[in-house]
Amino acid sequence: MNSRFLAALLPAILAFPAWADDIQPGLWEVSLETRVPASPDYAPPPVTLRQCLTDQDARDPSRVLGGAANPGATDCVYTDRRYAGGRFHFAMECGGAFGIRASGDIGYSAAAMDGTITSSAQVEGLRIEQVSRLSARRLGGC
Repeated sequence: MNSRFLAALLPAILAFPAWADDIQPGLWEVSLETRVPASPDYAPPPVTLRQCLTDQDARDPSRVLGGAANPGATDCVYTDRRYAGGRFHFAMECGGAFGIRASGDIGYSAAAMDGTITSSAQVEGLRIEQVSRLSARRLGGC
């Protein structure tokens, strides 16, 4: 259940243009470690994706997760988006089956990302709240 939610959320969160001048092409590994505050004993395994970014991909950071499916998330809109000193602060909402709402604070550089995303969604009729730790790093050339 949570892996479907994360697969829907990741491409939308990572599609922000401030990285366009900062991300280096190459092989990237992106990981999310999620916790559900209402179920402290539930710890889903981290979700990790690898993607080879070309020069063109590096200008469109949503391609960091090109292999991820996007089931249920549509019409994602940022309701707040701020960039300052290598940090991206955001709030967003998505339509579709999950009705995702998220906010986050992600630090980024040419070869790494690190931050926290707090999100909620309707999954199988229940409101699921979760806190995810995002980390990504450039592993080298493709």
